[in-house]
Amino acid sequence: MTMNIGNKSVPTPIAISFWLWVVVAVLLVISGILTATSPAEEAAAARLNLPVPTEVMTISSGIGSFIGAALHVLFAWFMAQGRNWARVILTIFGVLSVLGSIASIFVGNILAIIVVIVTIVAVVEMYLPAARAHFSRPVR
Repeated sequence: MTMNIGNKSVPTPIAISFWLWVVVAVLLVISGILTATSPAEEAAAARLNLPVPTEVMTISSGIGSFIGAALHVLFAWFMAQGRNWARVILTIFGVLSVLGSIASIFVGNILAIIVVIVTIVAVVEMYLPAARAHFSRPVR
């Protein structure tokens, strides 16, 4: 079974993985904004007596979240187009994301748990047997 992403026909696991990476990107933006605007972050910044105003840190954290999300979607697009290097980069992003979320998972952060689950499923979908052939054929 195949699906279309853009003007390209891709196997179902690749299409599922692509859309899961888009979901991860959206969740990372939401998580970044919630973290940047949380009272705990503002209190931590105030305790550090940084020369940078809290508002600047909040804005830069939000911008960083958007850039990270855009990179996830960009690499997911290349992955859907059959670029194996993009699959490798997304796998690295996934592993780092899961490892970086361990503390949040143990404190019961529901959003972090959802991000980890969706990330793991997205990575697994990229390596299913039906998806492997997508990366072995020549890219046009």
